[in-house]
Amino acid sequence: MTHELRAEYGPQGRSGGVRTWHIMRTAGATEAMCGRTIDPDAETRPEDDWGRTERPACQQCGSLYLHEVPHGSGDPHR
Repeated sequence: MTHELRAEYGPQGRSGGVRTWHIMRTAGATEAMCGRTIDPDAETRPEDDWGRTERPACQQCGSLYLHEVPHGSGDPHR
């Protein structure tokens, strides 16, 4: 399964910076794991960046992600 991080921006849009990172179940998706619809033009990052972004990830997305991704997938920091 290939997940993808997608940025949610605040009221100022992209110019105001990322408010929260959400996790998509598949690359290119616009519905986050938490059910929120995210702008299809929002910045994306690979799933390996989860937990390593300057802004936090959505807690609900993160919790669901941890249940879907096998522990010990080769990354000692997960």
